[in-house]
Amino acid sequence: MPMRLRQVLRPYYQHLQRRWRESAWSSKPCAWQDARQRAHGETRFDALLTMASSEFGITQVPSEIEALVARLRELKPRTIVEIGTHKGGNSFLFCHAVTTATRVVGVDLCVQNADKLIHFARDGQRYFALHGDSQTEVMKQRVRTCLGGEQVDFLFIDGDHRYAGVKADFELYAPLVRSGGMIALHDIVSDHRTRYGRDTGCYAGEVHRYWAELKQRYACSEFISDPEQDGFGIGVIDVR
Repeated sequence: MPMRLRQVLRPYYQHLQRRWRESAWSSKPCAWQDARQRAHGETRFDALLTMASSEFGITQVPSEIEALVARLRELKPRTIVEIGTHKGGNSFLFCHAVTTATRVVGVDLCVQNADKLIHFARDGQRYFALHGDSQTEVMKQRVRTCLGGEQVDFLFIDGDHRYAGVKADFELYAPLVRSGGMIALHDIVSDHRTRYGRDTGCYAGEVHRYWAELKQRYACSEFISDPEQDGFGIGVIDVR
């Protein structure tokens, strides 16, 4: 095949290859099948959190994410959107610890473990992995398409941690959340580099700055294990 034609066709081939890997029909490692079966039969939060760590990787303070999941179980959301999936640990929890969810949409520049997340989805549930820049109207429209006309019950923002980035994600996707729904931001506690000039490798960016503004405008609650901790913390907005 001529090189010029190869260059033209390569993006289409790569797109089809990725879609096939992430589909329900492509072959999956046997280990995935066993873990998926365990996840579908598990109801205990601590066990699901352990799986989120071992199977996908998750960066959360256990008590904080447990408190958030408890709130979500009370909310009983059907539609969940996560901006910033990283390795997929949070997405896994939203799919399996919040059993009312029927549509979960994960957005990231590259949704790591996308095919695995799709494979792990519960019966009657769909997981959508959207690769690309969350801070565009094009991506917002892709999210809306995945929602199939439904409003968002719960929005989790854990993507771009710059002030301008987290603000852009909030302003783009918050209008999709229904009245009575919830929005949560991760890393509302400033890291030690910001507070003390001591670089520990933990990065919370400038989320705390934007969160301070949101608290002046909305009814909010916070899940923070220790006010002196190095980043983390989850802020929740009750949409009215």
